[in-house]
Amino acid sequence: MDKVFFLTGAKPPQTGGELYNYQLSQYLDKLGWEQESISLHERKKYLRLGQIPIIGNILASSIFAVIFFKNRGVLVEDHYFTKYLFLTNFIHSFFLGSKIVVLVHLFYGYESNDKFAIRRFINKIIEKSKLYFADLIITTSEYSKNEIVSVGINPELVHVLSPGLDRDKFKNLSSKSESNSEDRKKILCVGNYVSRKGIIYLVEALAKLKDKCLTLHLVGNRKNNSGYYNQLKHAVKKLKLTEYVVFHDGADQENLKKLYASADIFVLPSFKETFGIVFLEAMHHGLPIITTNVSAMPELIEEGKNGLLVPPADSQALAEAISKLIENPDLIKQMGETGRRKVANSYYWEQTCSKFACILEGVIS
Repeated sequence: MDKVFFLTGAKPPQTGGELYNYQLSQYLDKLGWEQESISLHERKKYLRLGQIPIIGNILASSIFAVIFFKNRGVLVEDHYFTKYLFLTNFIHSFFLGSKIVVLVHLFYGYESNDKFAIRRFINKIIEKSKLYFADLIITTSEYSKNEIVSVGINPELVHVLSPGLDRDKFKNLSSKSESNSEDRKKILCVGNYVSRKGIIYLVEALAKLKDKCLTLHLVGNRKNNSGYYNQLKHAVKKLKLTEYVVFHDGADQENLKKLYASADIFVLPSFKETFGIVFLEAMHHGLPIITTNVSAMPELIEEGKNGLLVPPADSQALAEAISKLIENPDLIKQMGETGRRKVANSYYWEQTCSKFACILEGVIS
């Protein structure tokens, strides 16, 4: 069996995509496969070369081609880094006979429904070129697969493997009734402080509510996204919401567990998600979910069943959805139970990783 090299992001994982990659790598290790996980974030000095206009990515690609030339085997790489690995993939594919597997968590530039035809055309070419050498593409939702296929990729190369839910992480927690003794409803939002998450509209929605008998808990990584974090802090202060909004560090996992256990409603008004492990976590805790009606969210959240869907960037619609749930405690309970049942017997990492191993073994052989 060829050695497998995972070319991914941060270790330990900081995002849902990095957690996904980590789980796959750990599973192969458990099976006894010869594999190695390599963090490209530990080589940031080379990634920064990409900031140089025109030649930046070429320079970074050349350096990584030299660094990874000795890594002969199967390259499993996060799509986020493929623009820096173009030359590496070219050499390994054509001269070393290596197999290239790309894990696509998100197309950052390309949107198949982008109304600007020229931008859509250019980004389509860019994304297709990144995936040109892929022998296998793994993604997390049907929405994401459709986006990949829309750039001209053979659908037979694309496999959808949904992420799993780490149930062990939430063991030995107090029940919601024990944890939440406050009169105020607790709204939880878990997502890094980046504009794509649409959190600013959630803050604005809170300001529109007449009855603010609630507390909004925002959980995210503030270290690498200080600009948006500062924007959110400024908005909270400007809208006189400091009494109602609490910011939490996403790195504090123990605190996150307690927040899930004591929350009443989960809200994440993202502009784009190709899955969203936090939705699984929220459903596991019996929380009704409010999110947007775009990208992969409707695959997980069914309108009126386990949550409510609103248009993106619409603070008024968010405010109305929050009010609807707060004014209907029975609806909160009903949607929460539906969500809990949805994830009770599905979304296990063991299933996802086992399918990945089988697919990968087929490509290698």
